[in-house]
Amino acid sequence: MNICHPDSSKSCAACCGLYNVIDGRREVLNSLLIKRTFAFRKISRTVDAISDFSEVSRTGLGIRQWDPEIHVCEYTGFVDDSCKTVGCMLHPQAPGNNGIDFRGLCYYGSMACKAFLCPAASEIDETYVTIVNRLITDWHLYGLVATDINFLNALFALIEMMVEGPIAAEAILGAEPSGMLMKVLAWKTSWPFAEKSAKRRSSYYLIRSDQPKDEAGLVNNIVDCLCFTFDFCVGSNEAHAMVRRRIHALVKTYKHALLVDK
Repeated sequence: MNICHPDSSKSCAACCGLYNVIDGRREVLNSLLIKRTFAFRKISRTVDAISDFSEVSRTGLGIRQWDPEIHVCEYTGFVDDSCKTVGCMLHPQAPGNNGIDFRGLCYYGSMACKAFLCPAASEIDETYVTIVNRLITDWHLYGLVATDINFLNALFALIEMMVEGPIAAEAILGAEPSGMLMKVLAWKTSWPFAEKSAKRRSSYYLIRSDQPKDEAGLVNNIVDCLCFTFDFCVGSNEAHAMVRRRIHALVKTYKHALLVDK
């Protein structure tokens, strides 16, 4: 399964610096991407026009970079007519490029874009990837969840520890447990303890860390991942208690789904 572009309903462009902006909320990024996409589709496909677009995109369309070490690519936009999938507008398959690869004109160059795969592509269990792909249909949430190795590994390790066995994808994707799981995954865009933060940081460049073997440690890792996303530290036990409460409720419905499937 292609974790970058699993289907026609969503895709990920975290490695393009999509979330490395001062305000990474969905409505803000969506507006920026739409403006950039349709502005790019109007230009001729010449080296000069594409290079000139770089400056227009960075200044006139409002890129406000957060971490100066992570490049925000000005050629990231929607690559479908329905504005559901994000990606490289210089890619040969992108609208208007007629099969020509213009990625050599971007900051990192063509070879870097072709060769790079974030750690999530190899360090998240295939079952977890399948579940995430089946549940999430929005590009903004998908890019934040699918690339966060430690968030997903801690979350699913906690569930598996509570049920004393590996996750059965079809059971957890049942109507009630999937709805509860989706609310947990959606914390990556709407964490109630960070409502004032406009940050939505992606951890696509972080490698996997070892997960603890106890409930408290796994809950703490989940909270830490959410704090990273929003660049917001939680100073009380309330967040940990909420995570524990929600996961216990999810596991209860999941166990019931397992019994029904037998």
